[in-house]
Amino acid sequence: MKKIIISAFIFLFALSTPAFAKKSTDGITMEHSIPGVYIFKMDTKKMGNKIKPHVAEKLTTTSDIYKNNENFSLVVNGGFFDILTGDAVSYVTIDGKTVETPFSNMKLIQNAGKTNRLEAILNRAEFRILQDRKGELSFDIDNHFAPVQEGKTIKHSIQGGPFIYPRMNLEKESFVKKENNKITFQAADVLKRRERTVLGIKNEILYLIIFTNQNKVTVNEIKDFCKKMKLDKAMALDGGASTSINYKDVEIYSNTGLQRRVKSFIVVEK
Repeated sequence: MKKIIISAFIFLFALSTPAFAKKSTDGITMEHSIPGVYIFKMDTKKMGNKIKPHVAEKLTTTSDIYKNNENFSLVVNGGFFDILTGDAVSYVTIDGKTVETPFSNMKLIQNAGKTNRLEAILNRAEFRILQDRKGELSFDIDNHFAPVQEGKTIKHSIQGGPFIYPRMNLEKESFVKKENNKITFQAADVLKRRERTVLGIKNEILYLIIFTNQNKVTVNEIKDFCKKMKLDKAMALDGGASTSINYKDVEIYSNTGLQRRVKSFIVVEK
């Protein structure tokens, strides 16, 4: 098992010829041309029905989900959660049913209500898999309260945030709070360089971009990266110590020496 755990900081925007680009029979292409950055690409027209959220009964690692489910070819960490209680901080929808909601986390709801942050937290960005009346799937990224296109419904979704590209407003998603033009609060270390898990869409290709602790980034640096890649849309999922992925012989995790146990995931079925 190839474990990625490096603490040096090297941030490079150059998108050169990949050091390696592997496309296997499962339809996933993995590229690794920049130190500490792994890019996985999936053609949603060919394998869109294999991509979906997954929620564990209790906090667990991507490695455990991957190893205990022979039908999963890739597992990556998902949305935000309370690391002490395991309660959700993000919405998750699977097969049209809401299976995770921030309202299960009453501590979050009460604290956010007191500080006028509740609506912004609930409206953070989410990755959507939509289904039309013919059963055809399409993929999108939008804020939680944004309406769905006419004739479509949400089949699967998983919330994280912030919305990174082409628009980003950290205040509207309550990732930062300002008073007198000064930052008085930030969530998820958005202004700091951290490991990151990013979802992007370009045409019909879904991009999963992992910034390891060899190449920590701020969300503003991610926005520049996504612009250079000419993505249509991009958002972050939970990052920092939660950043983790398992795919074939690649196991990525943060600098704790172990994958953090998390609540939700995105999985790709075989």
